[in-house]
Amino acid sequence: MNHTLENQIDSTDIRILEALMDDGRIAYSTLADEIGSSNTLVHQRVKKLRDQGILKKPVFLVSPEHAGYDTSAFVLMIVREANEILEVIEALKGIPEVVSCISIMGRYDLMVRVYAINNRHLQDIVHDKLQAIPGVEGTNTMVAFEVSFERQITIPDSETVAKYRTYR
Repeated sequence: MNHTLENQIDSTDIRILEALMDDGRIAYSTLADEIGSSNTLVHQRVKKLRDQGILKKPVFLVSPEHAGYDTSAFVLMIVREANEILEVIEALKGIPEVVSCISIMGRYDLMVRVYAINNRHLQDIVHDKLQAIPGVEGTNTMVAFEVSFERQITIPDSETVAKYRTYR
């Protein structure tokens, strides 16, 4: 599926998206005032952005540290056979400490982000849960000392999208 932004969003949409990414609870009336528009236009644009799949659901982000998770790690995983990758991904979805799974290229097939209460908990997750998944041949765990920053993606303008679409 092609998720191109070309001809889908304009500068008003970008301003709405940036405001919502900064504060997902902002009132539409406040947002309308900030961008110099009407409430009706903001409602219509947000609905359009949702319908197009550009804007997903608003959520609160929980601080892992404040929830009791003192250890964060990235685990690189080797899957024995390519046809087992989807089954491994499905098994990973059932492990609550795994918060993301990314298919990657190179020596490893998957990279998962894991939160654990401490290093002992992390060891149990890796040994008893991740390495126990049928099809997993090996893992390499990297413990994160701290997250220096995390942020939302920026919304590229149409000229930037058009420029890089020509390099296919």
